[in-house]
Amino acid sequence: MLQSVDLGVFLAFLVGLAALILFGLQAWYDRRDAILSDHRRLNSAFSCARCGLTYVRPRRREEGVCPSCGWNNVRLKF
Repeated sequence: MLQSVDLGVFLAFLVGLAALILFGLQAWYDRRDAILSDHRRLNSAFSCARCGLTYVRPRRREEGVCPSCGWNNVRLKF
C-alpha cells in the first residue's frame, strides 16, 4: 500500500518547502513594512508658535490645533 520514497527526493521536497515558506514570509513582511511606512509618511508635524510644543497629527493637514494650548499652527515643511 505505502510507496517508499527516495531520501534525496524527500530532502529536496523539504528544502523546497522551507524556501517557499521563507520567500512567503519575506513578501508578507515587506508588504507590511511598506504599509506602515506609508502611514507614518502621511502624518503632518507641527510646532506651536505659542508654547513651543512639537506634535504630530494624522493625515496631510495644513493646519493643526496644539493639544497643549489650543493655538492653531501651520504644518512644518522640510
